[in-house]
Amino acid sequence: MEFRKLIKYVVVAGLMGAIFMAPVTEAIAAVSAEEDGPSEEERAEEARQKKLQAEVENMIKEATAPTNKTVAGVKSAVDGYYFAKKVQGVALTPSVPGTGSFVKVADTDATKSKAAVAVASSVASSFSGTVGPCINVFYGKMAGGKFTSSTEGTAGTISIGIPASFQTAGMDYSIVAVYAGGAYKIFNNTSTNASVVTAKVDQAASSNVMYAVVKSPAGSVPVQATEETADKAANATDKTSNKTDRTTSRTEKKKSDSATDSASTGASDTTSDKASDSASTDASDKASDSASTGASDKTSNKTSDKASDSASTESSR
Repeated sequence: MEFRKLIKYVVVAGLMGAIFMAPVTEAIAAVSAEEDGPSEEERAEEARQKKLQAEVENMIKEATAPTNKTVAGVKSAVDGYYFAKKVQGVALTPSVPGTGSFVKVADTDATKSKAAVAVASSVASSFSGTVGPCINVFYGKMAGGKFTSSTEGTAGTISIGIPASFQTAGMDYSIVAVYAGGAYKIFNNTSTNASVVTAKVDQAASSNVMYAVVKSPAGSVPVQATEETADKAANATDKTSNKTDRTTSRTEKKKSDSATDSASTGASDTTSDKASDSASTDASDKASDSASTGASDKTSNKTSDKASDSASTESSR
């Protein structure tokens, strides 16, 4: 046996224990090192890993480039990976800065987010709107190189650059946000720039939100009430309710007073009637008594006159 082969067998035998004590890859690498270097398969795998690593680095470099996270000169205030390419940039500004928010932004469509796009389309059609480019935003935080989902810091402002192909003069633009489970909200555009749609969004219902850019005929977008407007509306409702209660109270009081007056008047009329009846009866009885005693017609007439006077006096009383 050739000396070179003998040495090879000795080395391999010596590494048998290492196969059980160390990872297989290390053992293979050790054996390969004693031979003529890495195998063809190993070299191919190493080349593939290097290529993949380079692609990841390029993606991260592109995703953190100012172009993707800047809209009309305004740079996003939230760190993250901005992969969206079908819009002219995405910029986020949290209402509470310093929360350490981190986002992942990517393009999406009906093939990638079928259910969410279907919801956005249905909502848009309710005010004659058309769904344009859509993006998925994954909210969270990055710590130690690990991304964790979170809805903290989702409230704030989002601006999306409208692609030229979706820009139409005279149309209104809005953003329809679709959350996990199908819940949605319509946000009105606050931008005066025809190539940008900006919306003030509130706390997200889920850490993953799909934002759809929608265009519709002028004046067709439902106006969403802000918290301040809602409070004013609630206060106005309370004032109206209080006013109604006061009016009702006054009305009820008038009804009560009217009923009391009516009862008093009725009682007075009844008393008067009774007094009149009593007076008439007394006068009639006196007249009868006088007639029965055989008084003359003159006396009878006088008595009748007195009876009438008595009746009038009693009635007046």
